[in-house]
Amino acid sequence: MVMLGHVPALADLATRCQEQLRDLPNIDLVPTTSLHITMQRLAFTDEVSPDVAAAVVNDVRRRCADLPAIPVEIGPLAGSPGAVRFSVGPPEPVSRLRDLIRESIAKVRGPTALPERASRFVPHVSIAYHNTPADARPLVQRVASLRRLSPVATVIRSIDLVELYRSGHRYIASKQAEVPFQ
Repeated sequence: MVMLGHVPALADLATRCQEQLRDLPNIDLVPTTSLHITMQRLAFTDEVSPDVAAAVVNDVRRRCADLPAIPVEIGPLAGSPGAVRFSVGPPEPVSRLRDLIRESIAKVRGPTALPERASRFVPHVSIAYHNTPADARPLVQRVASLRRLSPVATVIRSIDLVELYRSGHRYIASKQAEVPFQ
């Protein structure tokens, strides 16, 4: 993941948007300290040993050693039946970073270990999730009024291997390793 909870302007924008969504039913808000871009799942924790995870991290470090920091804009906001999320752009450098991660996973664990097709990746930062199937129209209508808010500029300087788990209605990411780049 690219962890973004440390970006004050993004946390402020997310909080402002979440305040407008708080009264909608069946919505779980993402804590601003947990804002992130999901890059690629490595495996469920019971499917990969610490040694294999470390080997993937080391290969990602090697591939990203000369990678420059990636400037991005986060926004505008969009709503769907499953989530409320900010777009992240330009998408190409973020997708390239994801490709490097996928190459490392394939090298260490084999190409069949990759759970998704690369073409399905759309960089985004979710700020809320539907916790049950629901009519998305009220959510999409509410989000439409927030699309005019200015995006936030930031720079991606690292990626993290995290252990992700669910506690109640929240996902919690526990950092296991960090891979900084130039």
